[in-house]
Amino acid sequence: MKEMTKQAKYGLMILVLCLGLQVTAHAQDLEYGEKAGALYNMPSYGNNAVSNSSSKFGVQAGVFARTSNKLYVQGELAFSTFKSEYTVQQQNYNPTFYQLNVPIHLGYKLVETDQMNLRGSLGGQVNYNLKKNQSIDNANFNTVLYDALINIGTDIDRFTVDLRYNHSLNKTSKDLESRNRTIGLSVGYKF
Repeated sequence: MKEMTKQAKYGLMILVLCLGLQVTAHAQDLEYGEKAGALYNMPSYGNNAVSNSSSKFGVQAGVFARTSNKLYVQGELAFSTFKSEYTVQQQNYNPTFYQLNVPIHLGYKLVETDQMNLRGSLGGQVNYNLKKNQSIDNANFNTVLYDALINIGTDIDRFTVDLRYNHSLNKTSKDLESRNRTIGLSVGYKF
């Protein structure tokens, strides 16, 4: 019951953020599109019992909406999947994560011409694990995670390219004392 209440609270937070974007959309022009790409997960572990950890590639896909001003707000809804691999007390673990990601960031168009722009942004991201994964015996990874993000991107006509770094603000597993660090490269198309 406590877990359900927690999930309802986070769901409400996501809904409020999405409604905020909707209100912003009515106040100014809005660009929107879809994007997909690769990500590279580099988990860090504070628990000294963890060994043989390795970074893994994954994929991501989603949609975005962005205000068209020089100082802009961008919201996204994406799905990502990636693996992790590590050993604890001679037992190997290799969970696969399936996440719903909701990043919201504030950006600035550093260069803006008729054909292209170069932009940078900072923000936060809420990640919801769609599948429970065991971190170690009798313990699971956290269901809801929060990231800080930094993004640099360009728009060339209707095409977008983004390079993003995410860093976990909360631990992915209390027992492993782990945090995710992710680099993502995506390409997209604006409608």
